[in-house]
Amino acid sequence: MRCEGMPSVSGVVALVVVVAGVGHYTTTHLPQVLHSLTPTSCLQECADNYFAGTKGIRNTELLPLLREKYLHPPPASPDLTGYDIYRPAWRELLNWYGIQETFKELWEDQAPGVFVEVGAVDGEFMSQTLMLEKNLSWTGLLIEPDPRSFRILQERRRNAWTAPVCIHYGPPSVQLLWLRNLIDGLPQELQSLVMARSKLASETVIMDQKQGKNVYVTCLPLSSVLLAANMTQIDLLAVATGSDADHRTIRDVVLNREAFDVKTLLIQYPRSYILDNPYPIVPGYINDMERSQLLVRFYWRTAHCRLLQRGTCIKAKHYDLVDACKKYLCLGFATVWTFDMDAGRVTVKASNH
Repeated sequence: MRCEGMPSVSGVVALVVVVAGVGHYTTTHLPQVLHSLTPTSCLQECADNYFAGTKGIRNTELLPLLREKYLHPPPASPDLTGYDIYRPAWRELLNWYGIQETFKELWEDQAPGVFVEVGAVDGEFMSQTLMLEKNLSWTGLLIEPDPRSFRILQERRRNAWTAPVCIHYGPPSVQLLWLRNLIDGLPQELQSLVMARSKLASETVIMDQKQGKNVYVTCLPLSSVLLAANMTQIDLLAVATGSDADHRTIRDVVLNREAFDVKTLLIQYPRSYILDNPYPIVPGYINDMERSQLLVRFYWRTAHCRLLQRGTCIKAKHYDLVDACKKYLCLGFATVWTFDMDAGRVTVKASNH
């Protein structure tokens, strides 16, 4: 005998399904619905069209909004204590400290420069710019989309602007970012290694999906972020996001040589890419084979270099099977060589001056 007012089993199941459906809709669509019902300014409406990919919206019209919403200024009291590049537990990874030694050798007698680091993580783990900031008085912009890493980055009190966005080549959009689950009991330095694995969900292999979660992040072209930050002359642009296409995500800046002057590039390539392309080419830049390390490649903009020798071949230090036949002096203190890969063999690549 069933009591009056008690729902049937099928009724309970139907109710659960409805509640689950409402919950899913609430978490995925309600923010957008509420946003559409909230009174907005003309500028915000313009931004909505911009992120929707509507044509006719120029970057310059949205720079004030991008600056206000996504760019955080340096703290009033930044942490300026010196940094020991031999202390971190990751110093041996990718010969990280070797790159830092190179930077010190190149720039310790130069005036302080400006950096941009895409994939800054927590502002310390594997940071290519921390030593430049703390020991050589550089400043610049740190970009990191993982909200967990960005929170720690803010707590570091780096003397630089910060932006919690992802960088991609294309129109502005909102995309899913995959966050690797943290592991209980790990020290912070190793947790940072886990957080450094965050990437766009579209670039994550299926087997990894269950090991983390997805969150929505704003993705912008680097050119828009730099213009909003009023940074068009950059001494070092470092890119390390773990993506197979890091060198392509920055081409709106690298190829736009009239608007941006980026003197040097530091790009970390995936191992699979380097195996097939050991001498990656960036148009308008010279690959510094002597100062590159493992998966990290160092480049100089050709416009800041002058040809020292022509027709004289010398052996490159780290690639003894390669004859380097073009030698340059960049910025007056760094000598580099340029190569090209053609059909599995190395040939000299002509450079435009």
